[in-house]
Amino acid sequence: MRRTLWAASTRHLLARPAQLLLALTGLALGVATITSVDIATASASRAFELSLDAVSGPATDEITAGPAGIDERLYAAVALREPVLGAVPLVEGYVTVGDESLQLIGLDPLVEASGIQSTASGDAESRGPRSRPAAQQPALGAMALGGIDELKRWLTEPGAVIMAASTARRLGLAIGSRFEVAAGGRSLSAVLIGVDASGQPGREGLLLTDIAQAQEWLGAQGRLSRIELRVPPGATGAAALARTRRLLPRGVELEPSGRRARANLDMTRAFATNLHAMSLLALLVGLFLIYGAVSFAVLQRRRTFAVLRALGAKRSDIVRLIVTEASILGGVGALLGLAAGVALGRGLVALVSRTINDLYFVVAVNSVALPRGALAEAAAAGLATALLAALLPAWEAARVEPHLGLKRSTLEARAAVLARVLVPVSALLALGAGAIVLTTSRSLTAGFAALFLLLLSVASATPALLGAAAQWAARLAGRSPVGRLALSAVAGSLSRTGVAVASLGLAIAAMIGVSIMVGSFRDSLHEWLTRTMRADLYVAVPGPGFGRPERRIEPAVLAAITSVPGVARFTATRNATVDSSHGPISIAAVSFPPGMQTGVELVGQRGSSAAEAWRAFARGAIFVAEPLAWRLDLHRGHTLELDTAAGARNFEIAGLYREYGNGRGGVLIDRGVYRRLWHDDGVSSVSLTLSPGVSPSAAVPALRRAAAGRQALYIGSNGDILALSMNIFDRTFVITRVLYWLAAGVAAIGLTSSLLAWELERSRELGVLRSLGLTPRGAAVLIEAQTIFMGLVAFVAAVPAGLLAAELLVTVVNRRAFGWLIDFHLQGAELADALWLAVAAAAVAGVYPAWRTARASVAAHLREE
Repeated sequence: MRRTLWAASTRHLLARPAQLLLALTGLALGVATITSVDIATASASRAFELSLDAVSGPATDEITAGPAGIDERLYAAVALREPVLGAVPLVEGYVTVGDESLQLIGLDPLVEASGIQSTASGDAESRGPRSRPAAQQPALGAMALGGIDELKRWLTEPGAVIMAASTARRLGLAIGSRFEVAAGGRSLSAVLIGVDASGQPGREGLLLTDIAQAQEWLGAQGRLSRIELRVPPGATGAAALARTRRLLPRGVELEPSGRRARANLDMTRAFATNLHAMSLLALLVGLFLIYGAVSFAVLQRRRTFAVLRALGAKRSDIVRLIVTEASILGGVGALLGLAAGVALGRGLVALVSRTINDLYFVVAVNSVALPRGALAEAAAAGLATALLAALLPAWEAARVEPHLGLKRSTLEARAAVLARVLVPVSALLALGAGAIVLTTSRSLTAGFAALFLLLLSVASATPALLGAAAQWAARLAGRSPVGRLALSAVAGSLSRTGVAVASLGLAIAAMIGVSIMVGSFRDSLHEWLTRTMRADLYVAVPGPGFGRPERRIEPAVLAAITSVPGVARFTATRNATVDSSHGPISIAAVSFPPGMQTGVELVGQRGSSAAEAWRAFARGAIFVAEPLAWRLDLHRGHTLELDTAAGARNFEIAGLYREYGNGRGGVLIDRGVYRRLWHDDGVSSVSLTLSPGVSPSAAVPALRRAAAGRQALYIGSNGDILALSMNIFDRTFVITRVLYWLAAGVAAIGLTSSLLAWELERSRELGVLRSLGLTPRGAAVLIEAQTIFMGLVAFVAAVPAGLLAAELLVTVVNRRAFGWLIDFHLQGAELADALWLAVAAAAVAGVYPAWRTARASVAAHLREE
């Protein structure tokens, strides 16, 4: 009997390759979406980690300070007093070569070589977990010490640099080539004296030069970015480390190597979580598709199963057969999805890395990482989806009595009952989503769980809505027998049409929710920028990296541009990143002229409360951006500890302010207080208010002449800044749009598969209509009309769920992910796009079934199997 079951199964699947291919495609797309997101996020994280390890090399600890850096005399003191630590001084910053951002590393290769020798001379077997063998983590000095000739040029030739051989090829440079390097708005002359051909991971984004050259280029004469230490294991290293810690002045910290940099990587977790949630949405839609495919395969073999049951097949045999079929389908679909996901992931890498560069930190992703664990999880998710989707059809097939299995009316009656049962289930799912939101306050995972429950609720209610709408429309069809027949067929075939329309409705609801969320965010950002940008012109130093010390306007240039005729007043801002007990925190030090404070929107403070907050701000209190306040659970009246040049200090929080420009959030402080506590006089940007009657277009040429020959500056009006900000926003959400279009594509494929199976089931019915005079074109129009009707029902079901999903995304998910408070904005364009997608997906899904029906002969329709 088992051999008979397997033979019947094989013949059935091979006889319907189109239906099988559509099911595989849908599942593969779901797995591919998850895989591609995992690859893109893992590649960006891996590139950052490799770059960090390439710079740190064998270092175990590092000495760091604030934005002003470390006095280079401290290195001499540490190196002389504790030679066992193998101290190595480094100067780092970001520069631009052509259109590519590179990390400039200033080092002394002779010091690096001696540091490696001093720390590698111990017993390798006695190394503790804090130490990394130099053979596994080669120092950057190995790139520079290629030979005595290179060393001579390194020490004597101005602008001498070394880069990875792959980077040189990408930039079209050869050894001896001279090229321009942009650093801090200044164009500098460099010469390539050597390349690193080792292919060491993480070095593609590095540009090495002598430490004195780097200090000159970055405007950090006499200062170091950090001092790396190679602490040997055991008591000797621990004692030397303790003595060095006592040697450090206030404001200088000793910490494990890379701790501060890796804290930046943690900031991207919410971003990655959002991408993974969107990818799971595609797989959720795929769940309905696989359920539809398996259930249709069961329905098409109901007579076969009934006969086999009558001949002695057990219920367990039927269940085992269907589950095995689903396992094979899931396994093949998962493998295809992995292959497609790798290809799709290579495209998503560019989008993800560009977003990370815009919002978080500079990272150059030059290779694609294939995380084995993530790939295995994606494949397991695809297989589990197929098995889960097969459980209900398998149970349904096993429980049907043989004499009832031969009756189609029994199947449709049960489908109608199930559709009615799913209505209260839908209500329970919606209530569950609300309960999760009300009982959790900060969990992002809980927010996404509520979102998925809400989307499942619309899918559960859609079959009943489809049946009721089709019956109601059939009555409205009046005297059109073809119209009544077409609509009645939709209502009478819920076992086939219900799941397909449910999956499409789920995808449309998700699209409406995400579109409204993105639109609300965009409108909120636009309104915030309009309120906060009160100046006429904005001047800043171009270059990569937010809050980088090298991005500062030269004092002479600052004096020149603020003295240009027509400039009435200006606001100077210093952007920096300072350390704290919570990790790196962005800080904006601003000197507000009278009347310009209105550009800062304090949350919940008006009138006398706001006036008191600004008086506290002038005395040294700080304002904290909403995202940072949410992440650290800070409120007005609390304190925040920041590391200053004089050591850690608690700052009173005078208020919270609305901020959309920085996803991590930051701190606003008076620039005079900042200069006093951090010993940093730099200015990163200036906003200029022009005198009455002076237009920005007339002032810009004068400002450019004032800075000409000394420093290249970005000078733009508030309209230019607004357009640039909105462009960055649109780039950021390209990924989101790609993912929900993929989910919609999976739903469209599912609808196509369902319609094809439905058309095969109705072949005799269509044959009768054709024999009664229905033309081939009429048959095609009939199927397209039914398909478009189902698309409209999916849209109607999706609208309320989509609006609720948008509210959930705006007020819960985004709040918990980033801390932003977004105003809800609803525009007709989002609903119009969803309607267009629903109708278009349905119409396209019906093309092949309509074409197949129109070209088939009447005899073929009427022929028995």
